[in-house]
Amino acid sequence: MFKTLLTTTAAKANLMDGMRAASASALMLLVGCMLHVPDFSWAAIGAFWTSLATAPHGSRSRLASMLSFTMLSTLGGLLTTYAAGFGATAGALTILGFVTMAGLTRIWGDAPYQVAILAATACVVMVDHPTAGGAGGYAYLGLYLLGCLFATTLSMAIWQLRPAAPERHNNHWHQAASHSVRTALQQLRAHASLSSDGVHFALRLGIATTAAYLAVHKLELPCGYWATMAVLLILQPSAAGTLPRSLERAVGTVIGTLIAVAIGALAQTPLEIALAVFPLIGLTMALRPVGYSVFVAFLTPSFVLVADYAMPAIEYNYALARLENNLLGSAIAVAATLTLWPLMDRLRK
Repeated sequence: MFKTLLTTTAAKANLMDGMRAASASALMLLVGCMLHVPDFSWAAIGAFWTSLATAPHGSRSRLASMLSFTMLSTLGGLLTTYAAGFGATAGALTILGFVTMAGLTRIWGDAPYQVAILAATACVVMVDHPTAGGAGGYAYLGLYLLGCLFATTLSMAIWQLRPAAPERHNNHWHQAASHSVRTALQQLRAHASLSSDGVHFALRLGIATTAAYLAVHKLELPCGYWATMAVLLILQPSAAGTLPRSLERAVGTVIGTLIAVAIGALAQTPLEIALAVFPLIGLTMALRPVGYSVFVAFLTPSFVLVADYAMPAIEYNYALARLENNLLGSAIAVAATLTLWPLMDRLRK
């Protein structure tokens, strides 16, 4: 059985994706070490998330997805962080609007939704991260944008993936683009109703994420963005999708938290953290196709180490706070799925 598991894992793993994402993120941290600028952790986060947003096929699709994510997450992060400066209520309203629109992109398929939901994830992290809007103002957004563009350049110009598969370019690209826009508008009109499952899912996602944001602010929980992230990444259109996803995330988060604590005890300097991040992010991306719980198990310590790059000591209490926030977000996602326009076993896009 163990041999079969290893064989299946090896067959599904994508080592090239892992190496590219790890290189982009780790290099940003190493530059931060050389320049003695801890806020380069934002560049590493941008590079990592841009790698996650990459479309699986075709250089044009990859470029479009990476640049779309870069634009949406940077502008969305600026808007939500600015709004949150006026108080939690303003921040909550901005998050509600942005996340609801991100949820609506699910009507156009998995690829647009992946880009939009990752951009929304970036926004809820930026708006609640301790360094956001601090003494450095919005300078962290410039570093974040740098990381996004570096990952895009690494993928498109320096380290091409799947170069052996030639693409068929449509000479009448303007006609293809026009057809895609018309199709997208037709789908949007088809869901332009409060009785639409697509609208219900978007509203459910926006309301649940906003509830998590307000809950962590009301309770004054540290690392509150882990709760909002959990809602965004767990909530599915039906209970049949959300319930197992929440369980997988809980298991993966527990394992990942233990890994983060263990590495945090060994990696005490920014350079040591940068070196530790490389294999972790590599495994996160490479094992992403294997299963969600495996993905989360490596995603958790990767993001913890990168996000806390400016504060290298990963203490037990901080790790426990992240775990608690993940469980809170999971509970909110499950509750929203069961109470807000529940689909139960009917799966929808």
